[in-house]
Amino acid sequence: MLEEWIKKIKEQKDKGLVFGSGEKSKYLLILIVSIGLIALLWPSTSSTEKVAENLPRNDVSSQNNYKAQTTAELESILSSIEGAGVVKVSLTLASDGLKTYAANIREEKRDTQEQAPNQVNKKTVEETMNQDITVSSGNPLLVENKTPQVTGVLVVAEGAANMRVKEELIKAAATLLNLPFHKVEVVSKQGGI
Repeated sequence: MLEEWIKKIKEQKDKGLVFGSGEKSKYLLILIVSIGLIALLWPSTSSTEKVAENLPRNDVSSQNNYKAQTTAELESILSSIEGAGVVKVSLTLASDGLKTYAANIREEKRDTQEQAPNQVNKKTVEETMNQDITVSSGNPLLVENKTPQVTGVLVVAEGAANMRVKEELIKAAATLLNLPFHKVEVVSKQGGI
């Protein structure tokens, strides 16, 4: 039975019916294998997008978001003070905030002593320290996130010409931002009362 099967394959090979028997089929096989290798090695867009998502983002946008959110909240609260009218707020920030990430620290210390033939002792101490950011689920592990520090605020209000309203605006802004009174400036808006 095996002999009959081998005979049939030889006959088909002689007639060119079996795959791999001609010159064209060899080139076709090489082409298919090459395309397969290229497909395996070619980076897919979804994996590069995933890597970009895992990288720490620029903190400038988070600072701008914090500043915009705090400014809008202050304007809303201060404009609700009786007699204040329309209020605009500008904040001054000391820094961009602080993000602290967990780290793995490896310290190595190596002591070597050598004695030269002329009785001179040589002692060498090598210290190395490696620090790597700890990663959890593909993202850096954030330990602490401090918001930017507000160092001053300017409030422009329609009703700031009235001393009572101006004093209330100063106290409210200083209290909300945890600032001393001298770091809060309230001025009257052009065309105010």
